Amino acid sequence: MKKNELMEFIEARGVVLFDAGLGTALMGEKLPDSAVPDEINILKPESVLRVHTKNAEAGSDVVTSNTFGVSHVLLHGEKPYTFDALREGVRLAKKAADEGSADSKKILACLDIGPTGALLGPHGDTSYEAAEDAFARQAEAGARAGADFIMLETFADLEEFIRAARAAREASDLPVLGTMTFEESGRSFMGASPKDLAPAARAEGLLAVGANCSLGPEEMIPVIREIIGSADGLPVIAQPNAGRPVYKDGKTVYEMTTPAFAAGAEKLLGLGISAFGGCCGTTVEMISAVRGMIDRR
Repeated sequence: MKKNELMEFIEARGVVLFDAGLGTALMGEKLPDSAVPDEINILKPESVLRVHTKNAEAGSDVVTSNTFGVSHVLLHGEKPYTFDALREGVRLAKKAADEGSADSKKILACLDIGPTGALLGPHGDTSYEAAEDAFARQAEAGARAGADFIMLETFADLEEFIRAARAAREASDLPVLGTMTFEESGRSFMGASPKDLAPAARAEGLLAVGANCSLGPEEMIPVIREIIGSADGLPVIAQPNAGRPVYKDGKTVYEMTTPAFAAGAEKLLGLGISAFGGCCGTTVEMISAVRGMIDRR
Protein backbone atom coordinates (compact mmCIF):
# COMPACT_ATOMS: atom_id res chain seq x y z
CA MET A 1 0.00 0.00 0.00
CA LYS A 2 1.27 3.44 -0.92
CA LYS A 3 1.25 6.43 1.41
CA ASN A 4 -1.46 8.26 -0.52
CA GLU A 5 -3.66 5.13 -0.49
CA LEU A 6 -3.43 4.85 3.28
CA MET A 7 -4.15 8.55 3.68
CA GLU A 8 -7.26 8.13 1.55
CA PHE A 9 -8.26 5.19 3.74
CA ILE A 10 -7.88 7.31 6.89
CA GLU A 11 -9.80 10.22 5.42
CA ALA A 12 -12.62 7.96 4.22
CA ARG A 13 -13.02 6.38 7.66
CA GLY A 14 -12.96 9.66 9.59
CA VAL A 15 -11.61 7.68 12.54
CA VAL A 16 -9.70 4.46 11.85
CA LEU A 17 -10.41 1.82 14.50
CA PHE A 18 -7.54 -0.48 15.43
CA ASP A 19 -8.00 -3.69 17.39
CA ALA A 20 -7.93 -4.60 21.09
CA GLY A 21 -4.86 -5.59 23.09
CA LEU A 22 -3.51 -8.71 21.43
CA GLY A 23 -1.54 -9.95 24.41
CA THR A 24 -4.61 -9.69 26.63
CA ALA A 25 -6.67 -11.80 24.24
CA LEU A 26 -3.96 -14.41 23.73
CA MET A 27 -3.76 -14.95 27.50
CA GLY A 28 -7.28 -16.34 27.18
CA GLU A 29 -6.09 -19.01 24.76
CA LYS A 30 -4.52 -22.32 25.83
CA LEU A 31 -0.90 -21.65 24.92
CA PRO A 32 2.36 -23.48 25.69
CA ASP A 33 3.86 -22.12 28.92
CA SER A 34 7.34 -21.81 27.43
CA ALA A 35 6.35 -20.04 24.21
CA VAL A 36 7.43 -16.45 23.64
CA PRO A 37 4.76 -14.22 22.06
CA ASP A 38 5.98 -14.27 18.44
CA GLU A 39 6.57 -18.05 18.54
CA ILE A 40 2.83 -18.51 19.12
CA ASN A 41 2.32 -17.61 15.45
CA ILE A 42 3.98 -20.92 14.59
CA LEU A 43 2.95 -23.10 17.53
CA LYS A 44 -0.72 -22.03 17.76
CA PRO A 45 -1.63 -20.13 14.59
CA GLU A 46 -5.29 -21.01 15.03
CA SER A 47 -5.34 -19.12 18.35
CA VAL A 48 -3.81 -16.00 16.82
CA LEU A 49 -6.15 -16.15 13.84
CA ARG A 50 -9.15 -16.56 16.13
CA VAL A 51 -8.22 -13.40 18.05
CA HIS A 52 -7.68 -11.44 14.84
CA THR A 53 -11.00 -12.64 13.42
CA LYS A 54 -12.89 -11.60 16.56
CA ASN A 55 -11.45 -8.09 16.26
CA ALA A 56 -12.39 -7.89 12.60
CA GLU A 57 -15.93 -9.03 13.44
CA ALA A 58 -16.10 -6.41 16.22
CA GLY A 59 -15.54 -3.68 13.64
CA SER A 60 -11.78 -3.06 13.58
CA ASP A 61 -10.51 -1.34 10.45
CA VAL A 62 -6.99 -2.65 11.12
CA VAL A 63 -5.70 -6.03 12.31
CA THR A 64 -2.30 -5.80 14.03
CA SER A 65 0.25 -8.61 13.61
CA ASN A 66 1.48 -10.55 16.63
CA THR A 67 5.08 -9.39 16.16
CA PHE A 68 5.57 -6.74 18.85
CA GLY A 69 8.32 -8.67 20.65
CA VAL A 70 10.55 -9.38 17.65
CA SER A 71 12.73 -6.29 18.15
CA HIS A 72 13.60 -7.44 21.66
CA VAL A 73 14.41 -10.96 20.43
CA LEU A 74 16.70 -9.68 17.67
CA LEU A 75 18.86 -7.74 20.12
CA HIS A 76 18.79 -10.30 22.93
CA GLY A 77 19.28 -13.56 21.07
CA GLU A 78 17.68 -14.19 17.70
CA LYS A 79 16.07 -17.62 17.40
CA PRO A 80 16.11 -19.83 14.29
CA TYR A 81 12.36 -19.37 13.90
CA THR A 82 12.21 -15.59 14.50
CA PHE A 83 11.62 -14.42 10.95
CA ASP A 84 9.39 -17.38 10.15
CA ALA A 85 7.29 -16.27 13.12
CA LEU A 86 7.25 -12.68 11.86
CA ARG A 87 6.16 -13.72 8.38
CA GLU A 88 3.52 -16.03 9.83
CA GLY A 89 2.31 -13.22 12.08
CA VAL A 90 1.75 -10.98 9.08
CA ARG A 91 0.11 -13.80 7.13
CA LEU A 92 -2.38 -14.46 9.92
CA ALA A 93 -3.24 -10.77 10.28
CA LYS A 94 -3.63 -10.47 6.52
CA LYS A 95 -5.84 -13.57 6.38
CA ALA A 96 -8.19 -12.23 9.04
CA ALA A 97 -8.25 -8.80 7.37
CA ASP A 98 -9.00 -10.22 3.93
CA GLU A 99 -11.68 -12.58 5.21
CA GLY A 100 -13.30 -9.79 7.20
CA SER A 101 -13.28 -7.29 4.36
CA ALA A 102 -16.36 -6.61 2.27
CA ASP A 103 -17.11 -4.51 -0.80
CA SER A 104 -18.19 -1.64 1.42
CA LYS A 105 -15.50 -2.02 4.09
CA LYS A 106 -11.89 -3.01 3.58
CA ILE A 107 -9.80 -4.10 6.57
CA LEU A 108 -6.03 -3.60 6.59
CA ALA A 109 -3.24 -5.62 8.19
CA CYS A 110 -0.26 -3.86 9.74
CA LEU A 111 3.18 -5.08 10.75
CA ASP A 112 3.64 -4.28 14.43
CA ILE A 113 7.19 -3.27 15.45
CA GLY A 114 7.99 -2.62 19.09
CA PRO A 115 11.08 -1.20 20.81
CA THR A 116 14.16 -3.27 21.53
CA GLY A 117 13.76 -3.07 25.28
CA ALA A 118 17.44 -2.16 25.55
CA LEU A 119 19.10 1.00 26.80
CA LEU A 120 20.63 2.39 23.65
CA GLY A 121 23.45 4.78 22.78
CA PRO A 122 25.15 6.57 25.68
CA HIS A 123 22.61 5.18 28.15
CA GLY A 124 23.54 1.52 27.64
CA ASP A 125 25.72 -1.06 25.92
CA THR A 126 23.74 -1.34 22.67
CA SER A 127 24.23 1.01 19.73
CA TYR A 128 21.44 2.76 17.90
CA GLU A 129 22.93 1.33 14.70
CA ALA A 130 22.34 -2.23 15.95
CA ALA A 131 18.74 -1.32 16.74
CA GLU A 132 18.28 0.25 13.30
CA ASP A 133 19.45 -2.97 11.69
CA ALA A 134 16.84 -4.93 13.66
CA PHE A 135 14.06 -2.52 12.67
CA ALA A 136 15.10 -2.58 9.00
CA ARG A 137 15.14 -6.37 8.85
CA GLN A 138 11.63 -6.52 10.28
CA ALA A 139 10.28 -3.89 7.91
CA GLU A 140 11.71 -5.64 4.87
CA ALA A 141 10.39 -9.06 5.94
CA GLY A 142 6.96 -7.66 6.82
CA ALA A 143 6.64 -5.88 3.49
CA ARG A 144 7.53 -9.08 1.64
CA ALA A 145 4.95 -10.97 3.72
CA GLY A 146 2.18 -8.64 2.55
CA ALA A 147 1.63 -6.10 5.34
CA ASP A 148 -0.33 -3.02 4.27
CA PHE A 149 1.63 -0.64 6.49
CA ILE A 150 3.96 -0.54 9.49
CA MET A 151 2.99 0.46 13.02
CA LEU A 152 5.72 1.40 15.50
CA GLU A 153 4.39 1.33 19.05
CA THR A 154 5.21 1.66 22.76
CA PHE A 155 8.53 3.48 22.31
CA ALA A 156 9.78 5.41 25.34
CA ASP A 157 13.03 6.67 23.81
CA LEU A 158 12.42 9.37 21.19
CA GLU A 159 15.78 8.73 19.53
CA GLU A 160 15.00 5.01 19.23
CA PHE A 161 11.61 5.92 17.77
CA ILE A 162 13.29 8.16 15.18
CA ARG A 163 15.80 5.45 14.28
CA ALA A 164 13.00 2.89 13.93
CA ALA A 165 11.02 5.20 11.66
CA ARG A 166 14.03 5.91 9.49
CA ALA A 167 15.00 2.25 9.22
CA ALA A 168 11.45 1.16 8.37
CA ARG A 169 11.10 3.76 5.64
CA GLU A 170 14.47 2.98 4.08
CA ALA A 171 13.95 -0.79 4.17
CA SER A 172 10.48 -0.83 2.60
CA ASP A 173 8.00 1.18 0.56
CA LEU A 174 5.27 0.79 3.16
CA PRO A 175 3.72 3.77 4.95
CA VAL A 176 4.84 4.05 8.59
CA LEU A 177 2.76 5.18 11.59
CA GLY A 178 4.03 5.38 15.14
CA THR A 179 3.14 5.86 18.80
CA MET A 180 5.17 6.42 21.93
CA THR A 181 4.17 5.69 25.51
CA PHE A 182 3.98 8.44 28.13
CA GLU A 183 3.59 8.38 31.89
CA GLU A 184 1.00 10.32 33.89
CA SER A 185 3.72 12.92 34.47
CA GLY A 186 3.39 13.84 30.79
CA ARG A 187 6.83 12.48 29.91
CA SER A 188 8.03 9.15 28.57
CA PHE A 189 10.15 6.89 30.76
CA MET A 190 13.22 8.28 28.98
CA GLY A 191 12.08 11.88 29.37
CA ALA A 192 10.57 12.65 25.97
CA SER A 193 7.75 15.19 25.78
CA PRO A 194 4.57 14.64 23.72
CA LYS A 195 5.06 18.01 22.00
CA ASP A 196 8.37 16.80 20.56
CA LEU A 197 6.89 13.65 19.03
CA ALA A 198 4.89 14.99 16.08
CA PRO A 199 7.67 17.25 14.67
CA ALA A 200 10.12 14.35 14.87
CA ALA A 201 7.64 12.01 13.19
CA ARG A 202 6.94 14.52 10.43
CA ALA A 203 10.65 14.97 9.79
CA GLU A 204 10.97 11.19 9.33
CA GLY A 205 8.03 10.98 6.93
CA LEU A 206 5.55 9.20 9.21
CA LEU A 207 1.94 9.29 8.13
CA ALA A 208 0.40 9.48 11.61
CA VAL A 209 1.62 9.71 15.20
CA GLY A 210 0.25 9.34 18.70
CA ALA A 211 0.36 7.64 22.10
CA ASN A 212 -0.35 4.14 23.34
CA CYS A 213 -0.13 2.05 26.52
CA SER A 214 0.70 3.16 30.12
CA LEU A 215 -2.44 5.28 30.53
CA GLY A 216 -6.18 4.72 30.51
CA PRO A 217 -8.39 6.76 28.17
CA GLU A 218 -9.09 9.55 30.67
CA GLU A 219 -5.43 9.86 31.73
CA MET A 220 -4.30 9.94 28.10
CA ILE A 221 -6.32 13.06 27.26
CA PRO A 222 -3.63 15.63 28.28
CA VAL A 223 -0.98 13.72 26.32
CA ILE A 224 -3.12 13.56 23.17
CA ARG A 225 -3.99 17.25 23.51
CA GLU A 226 -0.29 18.07 23.58
CA ILE A 227 0.46 15.91 20.55
CA ILE A 228 -2.40 17.47 18.60
CA GLY A 229 -1.12 20.93 19.53
CA SER A 230 2.17 20.27 17.75
CA ALA A 231 0.89 17.93 15.01
CA ASP A 232 0.28 20.68 12.43
CA GLY A 233 -2.40 18.58 10.73
CA LEU A 234 -0.63 15.21 11.05
CA PRO A 235 -3.23 12.53 11.91
CA VAL A 236 -3.11 11.59 15.60
CA ILE A 237 -3.60 8.13 17.13
CA ALA A 238 -4.77 7.21 20.66
CA GLN A 239 -4.46 3.63 21.94
CA PRO A 240 -5.04 3.63 25.72
CA ASN A 241 -4.96 0.78 28.21
CA ALA A 242 -8.08 -0.41 30.01
CA GLY A 243 -7.18 1.74 33.00
CA ARG A 244 -4.63 0.77 35.61
CA PRO A 245 -3.76 -2.90 36.22
CA VAL A 246 -4.23 -4.45 39.65
CA TYR A 247 -2.65 -7.55 41.14
CA LYS A 248 -5.33 -10.00 42.27
CA ASP A 249 -5.17 -13.70 43.11
CA GLY A 250 -1.65 -13.96 41.77
CA LYS A 251 -2.47 -12.33 38.44
CA THR A 252 -2.30 -8.87 36.89
CA VAL A 253 -5.79 -7.88 35.77
CA TYR A 254 -7.58 -4.84 34.37
CA GLU A 255 -10.90 -4.08 36.02
CA MET A 256 -12.14 -1.24 33.82
CA THR A 257 -15.59 -1.98 32.43
CA THR A 258 -16.58 -1.64 28.79
CA PRO A 259 -18.92 1.34 29.49
CA ALA A 260 -16.17 3.16 31.40
CA PHE A 261 -13.66 2.55 28.63
CA ALA A 262 -16.14 3.71 26.00
CA ALA A 263 -16.86 6.89 27.97
CA GLY A 264 -13.16 7.73 28.05
CA ALA A 265 -12.80 6.83 24.40
CA GLU A 266 -15.60 9.25 23.52
CA LYS A 267 -13.64 12.09 25.14
CA LEU A 268 -10.54 11.19 23.14
CA LEU A 269 -12.58 11.06 19.94
CA GLY A 270 -13.90 14.51 20.78
CA LEU A 271 -10.37 15.90 20.62
CA GLY A 272 -10.28 15.25 16.88
CA ILE A 273 -8.06 12.18 16.66
CA SER A 274 -7.87 10.23 13.39
CA ALA A 275 -7.32 6.74 14.80
CA PHE A 276 -8.23 4.86 17.97
CA GLY A 277 -7.40 1.43 19.34
CA GLY A 278 -6.94 -0.53 22.52
CA CYS A 279 -3.73 -1.49 24.29
CA CYS A 280 -3.15 -3.57 27.44
CA GLY A 281 -6.24 -4.98 29.09
CA THR A 282 -8.65 -3.94 26.33
CA THR A 283 -11.14 -6.43 24.93
CA VAL A 284 -13.09 -7.11 21.77
CA GLU A 285 -16.22 -5.91 23.60
CA MET A 286 -14.56 -2.53 24.18
CA ILE A 287 -13.63 -2.25 20.51
CA SER A 288 -17.18 -3.16 19.52
CA ALA A 289 -18.54 -0.41 21.80
CA VAL A 290 -16.18 2.16 20.27
CA ARG A 291 -17.16 0.96 16.79
CA GLY A 292 -20.77 1.78 17.52
CA MET A 293 -19.77 5.18 18.88
CA ILE A 294 -17.71 6.04 15.78
CA ASP A 295 -20.53 4.96 13.49
CA ARG A 296 -23.04 7.11 15.38
CA ARG A 297 -20.70 10.11 15.21
